[in-house]
Amino acid sequence: MSVFGFATAASAETFTVECTAASQLCDRTATLSFTSDGPGVEYGIVLKAPATHCSAVSYLVYSNDGQRRLLGRTQFLNAGEWSYVSLGSSLARGSQSVLIGAEGRVGGCNVGSLRSWGVDAQASIVP
Repeated sequence: MSVFGFATAASAETFTVECTAASQLCDRTATLSFTSDGPGVEYGIVLKAPATHCSAVSYLVYSNDGQRRLLGRTQFLNAGEWSYVSLGSSLARGSQSVLIGAEGRVGGCNVGSLRSWGVDAQASIVP
C-alpha cells in the first residue's frame, strides 16, 4: 500500500490536539509511533492538514528521545494540503516514535493564537 507515492511503514493516524497557551506555537504535541527496518532505509513523515482546518498550519516534527530536537517542519498547509518531513536513513531497527507539533498564523479562523489543530500523519519509506 502507498500513500502519496510513498511506501507505508505504518497505518495513518489522525490526531486532534488542544493547545493551552495563547500563542501561535501550540504547547502540546502528538506522538506518532512506527517500526523502522533499520539503517539504509530512508523514512519520512507524511503530514496532511484535515479538510476541517479553517486556517493554515505548519507542522513541526521533533525527536522523541528526551532532547526534543527539531527534525524538520512543513511549509504552512491549508485544509487538504500535504507535505512530508524526511527522517533520513540512519534510524535503528525496531520501534521508533516522533513528536508532531504545530504552528499557526493569522488568517481564516485564527485571529492571533492557535487554539487547536489536527493532522493525518503516517511514517513512510521514501522511494
